[in-house]
Amino acid sequence: MKRWMTEDHKWTKGKILFISVIVLLIMAVLLLNILAVQLEKRFSLVGDLTANSAYKVGPETSAVLESLPKDVHIYVLSEETSFTGDAYLVQANLMMKAYPAKSNRVSLTYIDYVLDPTFVSQYPDLVIDKGDILVTSGNNTKQIKLSEMFNYERTPDGKVIIISSRAEEVLTSAILSVLSDEKIQVAVLKGNGVANKNDFNSLLKDNGFILHDVTIATDPLDERYDVAMLLAPQIDLSEDVIRKIDAFLYNNGNYGKMLIYTADVTQETLPLTEAYLKEWGILIGDGAVFETKPERTYQSQPFYPVVEYGDEHYSELLIDPSVPVIMPLSRPIEVLFKVRDRHFTNNLLIFGTTSGVRPSNAIDFNVDDGEPWGGNPGLVMASKKLASIDEIGYRQSDILVSASSEMLEAFTIGNTALGNGEYVIKLLKDYFGKAESVVIVPKSLAGDSLTMNTRDKNIIAWTMVGVIPMSILITGIVVFVMRRYK
Repeated sequence: MKRWMTEDHKWTKGKILFISVIVLLIMAVLLLNILAVQLEKRFSLVGDLTANSAYKVGPETSAVLESLPKDVHIYVLSEETSFTGDAYLVQANLMMKAYPAKSNRVSLTYIDYVLDPTFVSQYPDLVIDKGDILVTSGNNTKQIKLSEMFNYERTPDGKVIIISSRAEEVLTSAILSVLSDEKIQVAVLKGNGVANKNDFNSLLKDNGFILHDVTIATDPLDERYDVAMLLAPQIDLSEDVIRKIDAFLYNNGNYGKMLIYTADVTQETLPLTEAYLKEWGILIGDGAVFETKPERTYQSQPFYPVVEYGDEHYSELLIDPSVPVIMPLSRPIEVLFKVRDRHFTNNLLIFGTTSGVRPSNAIDFNVDDGEPWGGNPGLVMASKKLASIDEIGYRQSDILVSASSEMLEAFTIGNTALGNGEYVIKLLKDYFGKAESVVIVPKSLAGDSLTMNTRDKNIIAWTMVGVIPMSILITGIVVFVMRRYK
C-alpha cells in the first residue's frame, strides 16, 4: 500500500511539474506577444519581400526622418480598422505606421473626429472629411485627402481603379512642407490661351510649392511670387504684359525671380512673345522634333524623343540618372548665344544626334527630308546676371524655356519609368536652395511576386529546415526527460 502511495505521489509531482512547464510556456508566449506589440509601436517588425519594397519607407524618407529638427504629428481622421480589406489601404496604413517606427520625433494618432469634435475645432480654416490626414509641426499644417495617397486609371468599361500608391511620397512631402517656414510662391499665369497642367500643379503642391492663379492681364505680378509659369500660350502677349513680366524678373534691381515658359507644337507664331525670348538668347523655331532611332523614343513613337542631360549638376541630383527624360511634341528651339551683355544661356536637356525636325507645313513627309537637329536643346536656362551689391556673388533672374509643354503632362510626370517629374522638381528646389526636396516613385501592388535575394532565401530555408524542427525536438526531449526521471 505504501509503495502504491509513493508511486502515486511521484506521478502527481511529475504531473504538476509538467503542467507548470506548460503554463510557463503559455505565459512566455503571451509575454512575447505583448512585447512584440509594444516593439511594433516603435520599430517596424513587418518583413517586406515585395519587389519594390512597397511596405517600407525608402532611403530618401529614411534620410529625412533621421534628421528631423522638430517634432511632427500625423493625425488620421479615421479608425485604424478603416484601413483593411483593400491591399492599397493596408499598404497606406503600414506606410503611415512606419514613420514613427523610424523616428521618435514622429507620432501617429487615429482620431474618430465625429466622437471628438473638439479636435476639428482646432482647424477652423480646413474643410475636414473622414479619412483625411493632417501632418502638423508647430504652427504649420498640411492636409492630405485620402484619395491623394493613390494614382488612378480608368478602365475600358469606365471604372476608376487604383494602379499605384503615393503614400510615401505624399507623407514625406507633407513633412518637409510643415518643417519649412519659407515656401516657394508660384504664380500660375492665366489668360492668352495658356495650357492647364493640373497634374503638374499637383506635383508642385505635393512638394511644398504654394500656387496662386494670376490673370496675366489684370492681376499684379509682383515680388510676393518667386516663380511665374507661362505654359504654352496660344495668343501673343501684349506689350503691357511683357513689360509686367520683365518688371517681375527685374524685381526692383534685386532679381532672384524665375519665369517658366513652355512652347507647344499647337502654337501659331507669337511675334511679341518670341521677340522677348530672343532678347534672352532663345529662338523658338517652326515644326516638331522627331527621333529616328526607336530605342531613343518612348514606346517607338518618333515625336516622343528621349533627351540627354546637358548639365551634370542637375542630373547628379537624381536618384537614378539612367532613368530617361522625354520631350514629347517639341518645338525646335535654338540658343542664339552663350554669353552676351550680362545674358547667359545654359543647355540643360539636349536632343540626340539622330533627331530631326518636321516642318509644320509638311504634307507627305519623309524622314530623310527632315532638318537634322542633333545637339540642339530641349530645355534651356536663360539668365541675366549682375554682380551683387557687395560684389560677392551674383544677382540673377532666369527664364526656364522648354521646347515641350507635354513634358509636364500626367503620363510623363507620373510615369515611374520616366524621370520628368523628379528632374523638374529637383531643378526648381535646387534653384531656390531647397535641398530638402524628395521625389519618391509610386509603388504598385499589381502582380507583385515574392522576390528575395540569396541571403533571404537561405535564412528562411535554414529556419524552416533546421531551427524550427530542432526547437521542437529539443523541447520534446526536455519534456520526456522531465517526465521520465522526475
